[in-house]
Amino acid sequence: MVKKKLILVINPGSTSTKAACFQEKKLVNSREILHGAEELKNFSSINEQLEFRKEAVLSYLRENGLGPEDLQAIACRGGNVGQLEPGAYEVDQAFVEASFHSETPHPANLSPIIGYEIAKEVNEKLGRTPDSPDALKAYVYDPVCGCGIPEKLYTITGIPEIEKSFLTHVLNSRAVSIEEAKREGKKLEETCYIVAHLGGGITVNLLKGGRILDLVGDDEGGFSPERSGGLSVRLLTKLCYSGRYTEQEMQKRLKGKGGLMAYLGMNDLREVEKKIAQGDKQAALILDAMILQTAKDIVSLGAVTCGKIDKIILTGGMAHSKMLTDKLRERVEFLAPVDVIAGTYEMEALAFGILRVLRGEEKARRLPGQTKKD
Repeated sequence: MVKKKLILVINPGSTSTKAACFQEKKLVNSREILHGAEELKNFSSINEQLEFRKEAVLSYLRENGLGPEDLQAIACRGGNVGQLEPGAYEVDQAFVEASFHSETPHPANLSPIIGYEIAKEVNEKLGRTPDSPDALKAYVYDPVCGCGIPEKLYTITGIPEIEKSFLTHVLNSRAVSIEEAKREGKKLEETCYIVAHLGGGITVNLLKGGRILDLVGDDEGGFSPERSGGLSVRLLTKLCYSGRYTEQEMQKRLKGKGGLMAYLGMNDLREVEKKIAQGDKQAALILDAMILQTAKDIVSLGAVTCGKIDKIILTGGMAHSKMLTDKLRERVEFLAPVDVIAGTYEMEALAFGILRVLRGEEKARRLPGQTKKD
């Protein structure tokens, strides 16, 4: 019996590299490879971690008795390489260059480079050219910049020099939208959902026909466990010029040490709920404020489609909290019914997206030339 080949999924995060193998829709094995502070301090930039992260993936394969030649395709998380459409992209040399020279350094930018290099080495070993029908290929699916080119109306801020950024939790937001449409027996193209991704950072996304039409980013809306969210710009400007913080320290206060961390010294919602159960009134107040601000962000996107919303979906790690989702539901369900799809589905979303490409259900694009960085 011929062994079915696997889809390798590569998903690097700040302090870990997640790897998994899927046989069609079945998870064969997975591992979250943790990277300690002592290991990471040896690298002065994210790009310097390339070989380190690649070896972590190869080590995962070896430990599971797998070689790259056992792979059918490689599904990679994608970072910020310009304004891309949602869906799949084949990783070629241009995509590698754009990822390496991204203006937004993040470990996700390393994923397509790792996938491309592994595929290239396999093809060379087996005497395949990149264009051979049986060539191993690496793909990116729903990168963080996969919102398409937004309508100009949605990019205007209040200062011409600053345009609204369209970077968000595209991968998980689209994954739960695809799942919701399937549950409802609808075509994704016929749906209009608001998806609140509730994690260390909170983003609220308006998906119409499976595309992100508008969003409230994690640096412009309510605060979250680790991020300050939008602030009074005049007071923020005054604080930035006060001499109390360097730019790096200020950036850390906004992202990493803001939100629940700033008020309560913790970013784990479960710990906050324990404090509340013990009668901590400050913890209860701050959590209620975060929920209220998130609800306001959700409802604000209803104005974009004049209130015509099919469903509000609550997802992400914090959506496991019944306390949080019940309070959010109470505040926003006047706009549309609320469904909870808790957790993150990044690994499945990557694998299933590329499976659809392999089956011919979706087509993979190539990176537009204008997004390539010199």
